[in-house]
Amino acid sequence: MLRTLIKQAASVAGMRVFGTGLSVLVSVAIARLYGADALGVYAYCVALLAIAAVPVSNGWSTMLLRAVSRVHKLGSEARAMARLGARLAIGFAALAAAIATAAVHFASSEIAAALEPVAFTAIGLLFLTLLCDQISAMRMASMRGLDRPALAQLPESLVRPSLLLMGVAIGWWAFGSSTLSSNLPILFASLAIAAVVSAIIGQLIITRLTGRAESRRPDPAERKAWFASAAALAGSAGLVQLNGYVDMLILGSYVAPAEVGLYRAALQIAMLASFGYIALNMLAGQRFAKFTGSGDHESLSRTATHLARLALLTAIPLPLILLIAGEDIFALLFGAAFEGAALPALLIAAGFTFSAAIGMARTLLVMQGNEFLVMRTTFAVLVLNVVLCILLIPRYGIIGAAIANLSANIGWNMLLWVLARSRTGMDTSVAGLARRTLPE
Repeated sequence: MLRTLIKQAASVAGMRVFGTGLSVLVSVAIARLYGADALGVYAYCVALLAIAAVPVSNGWSTMLLRAVSRVHKLGSEARAMARLGARLAIGFAALAAAIATAAVHFASSEIAAALEPVAFTAIGLLFLTLLCDQISAMRMASMRGLDRPALAQLPESLVRPSLLLMGVAIGWWAFGSSTLSSNLPILFASLAIAAVVSAIIGQLIITRLTGRAESRRPDPAERKAWFASAAALAGSAGLVQLNGYVDMLILGSYVAPAEVGLYRAALQIAMLASFGYIALNMLAGQRFAKFTGSGDHESLSRTATHLARLALLTAIPLPLILLIAGEDIFALLFGAAFEGAALPALLIAAGFTFSAAIGMARTLLVMQGNEFLVMRTTFAVLVLNVVLCILLIPRYGIIGAAIANLSANIGWNMLLWVLARSRTGMDTSVAGLARRTLPE
């Protein structure tokens, strides 16, 4: 079991490392070519895209992952689920575009002011990006359910960031200027083109893998059950996304876009500490659902412990590197103006390392049908995160945002670990405590 996990984790993690490196290079290119202001506005919009994609990309897709994992094939039920999800993706993208249009024209932040001159073009491109992101997320979930995690993420981890990096560089060479409002459409066009191409490639891959088959029409009761389950999963995942981005969103209301750009750089470097955790989590969902369905609790417990230990091994090096040479790394990559991102990156990376040590408690709870419990606990931690951001950001800026991120991460993961231990009897952490016997 451990050998299989390591083999699959290495392929998935290797692809994610390469993809994350390309994403960091995108931020470096934007910072070097377009400036910190452009990086700040771009990062703010990408954060909003991630939140807008939650209902389908996290809620509906997780439900699709469970459905495919249980039967290990893309059957008629899963195909019907995916078809309905595609229609929902169009609706949510249109709703997000309408809200964004109103926000740009009525908000008073510096980021909204920067977007207003190019609002129509920017929102149109972001609408297209959001639509493709949601479709790609459902395709990735289906392929993970088929136990093809590395192939599932190929378009998003390699193709998309490569195209985005090329678009950013070529766009600057062909159309770049010294005006922020003129440069933003270049960045958003590069983002949209990369999303469209990767979505098309991903769809070709899954079609070749599974072939074409008819989906069935779900009856009203089944559709109602899908919506209820997806709503709970989306609610939980949405709160997770908000927890991950609320610091940047609140930061954007208090500081200039350049400061948001520094924080984006800090987040991207810090996220390298979580690449192993995220890659392993892609394996965890499928395995937890499989072992839960078969009643193999011993394999489930061992898998959870192995995953946590592998995740921690990949997370530990980055905080140590940032502690020793953080300022030098940021100056080398992004420029001397970004040296101030080193301490926030260290704090955020420490939080990600703690998450790795706790393991995949949230995934275990969700795969065993505890999404409502996860949603409530995540909401409680989100409230804590927002309060900390409001208290710390006005006084300490990006350092305050990083402290809020770290505190919320530690609190949330500790709570999830306790709940997973009490509800499932499993210890998901690196400690691998003996499985508790739960009352019948």
